[in-house]
Amino acid sequence: MTAIRGDIHPPRWSESKQLWIAEIDLGVGPDGRRNRIACTSRNRDTAIAKRRAKLMEIEDGTYIPGQKPKVSVWMQHWCDTIAHENLKPRVLQNYRSFLKVHIRPSIGERRLDKLTVDDVRRLHADIRDKGLSDRMVQEVHATLSKCLKDAVREGVLDKNPCDRMDRPRARMEPRGAFSRVEAQAILTTARGDGPKLYSRWLAALVLGGRQAELLGLEWDRVDLDRGLADLSWQIQRIPWRHGHGCACGDGVSASRCRHREPDVPSWMDLRHAHGGIWFTPPKTSASVRVVPLPSPLVDALREWRDVSPATTLGLVWPDESGKPENPKADGAAWKELCVRAGVRPLTLHSTRHTMVTLLLESGVSPEVIRQLAGHSTILSTRNYMHLGQDAARDALAVLGGYAPQ
Repeated sequence: MTAIRGDIHPPRWSESKQLWIAEIDLGVGPDGRRNRIACTSRNRDTAIAKRRAKLMEIEDGTYIPGQKPKVSVWMQHWCDTIAHENLKPRVLQNYRSFLKVHIRPSIGERRLDKLTVDDVRRLHADIRDKGLSDRMVQEVHATLSKCLKDAVREGVLDKNPCDRMDRPRARMEPRGAFSRVEAQAILTTARGDGPKLYSRWLAALVLGGRQAELLGLEWDRVDLDRGLADLSWQIQRIPWRHGHGCACGDGVSASRCRHREPDVPSWMDLRHAHGGIWFTPPKTSASVRVVPLPSPLVDALREWRDVSPATTLGLVWPDESGKPENPKADGAAWKELCVRAGVRPLTLHSTRHTMVTLLLESGVSPEVIRQLAGHSTILSTRNYMHLGQDAARDALAVLGGYAPQ
């Protein structure tokens, strides 16, 4: 219980009260008086158990309107109520992780209205001391700032200390993309792995779909005659929450609740796939798109469809049991393919960068590329664009023509 300040002594017997007393010493309060909590019982073990429960109650405190809560208490309330209704599960899961791993241990015990710029800087330093990147510092800072901004909006806090300091800077890591030669080597190697894997990796390279979009693609959203694929759903693992009015006691996890339900905001559309995996809308509204299928991919998909076993979910690329493929297994298979193909083992997400780069080199309009990749703005697309060596060489050759002979 590192968050509790003060001492916890062994329980003592009170002759006058004929009770065991297990105290929690919280130190001196704002009024200058020592703050103690006494848990009593005629049984020593019961008094200790009461104190343990009280410690957990203090540690996990909940936000009470009208009071100035601790940073950790407010952020927990913010995640459970405000952010929960506005964010998708994966984003909210990251926010909860930032609270648990970084914010609570560093500044969680600070009272919200006493939080200073120096406290936020200490949070940055604590994250860096763990050997984490400046990019992680940026993400945690942005989450804290958003949380405090909502506290100001709701009248819980007067000023957001994050607004009084510069946003942490981070070195931009270069986004990798395969060259045309590397992409050809990958597909040549994949051709020997059978129609399922060949069509899977070909789709990744020529469609630039996100992993969750392609693993969630269903045959009834693929029109091979017209050469179109509907990327309006993706698969995603979603945490459970207790169902409304369930009778589960303390300590029963939401995943074991008989009336459990997916922990998503009320406005979010979803369809059940398997277990805790659901079909959900893609990242943004711009990601909901119908994309044309190049003829080599149409041929590869037709070849795979003719031999693929029928499954209940109707997924194009399921696992061997017909269930959604595990993203980690899918990513590991990709890395193994890169090694066999003799190319750089870039991440599977690099196939999106590769698709954008190759289209750019071919002279395709950035706006068309944006729509194909499902980006919300052209700025997002530019972050994916890479100037290939062949294109760079051709461009510089033009300038070279002006040099005196």
